[in-house]
Amino acid sequence: MAEPFKCPACGSTDYTIVLTGCNVSGATLQESFAWNAEAGEYASTGTVILDSESVENDGGQAICSGCEADVSEAVAAYETAQGAGE
Repeated sequence: MAEPFKCPACGSTDYTIVLTGCNVSGATLQESFAWNAEAGEYASTGTVILDSESVENDGGQAICSGCEADVSEAVAAYETAQGAGE
């Protein structure tokens, strides 16, 4: 079994990938709403892509969920090592 990715800055194993300039085709999206009593209206917590046929993007960045460091290069190196069976 493979070892999880670990953030070089804080050791967290969780990260988020943020893609920019996306063109999404054939997608199923989810948007959740929560009542904001102070404002007297519903507020969206954002949209999530649940499934899609294809996603094309201009670029992306991996962000550590623990310390919010840019871990793009570390994640790429981890994925390369996993593909090589290391």
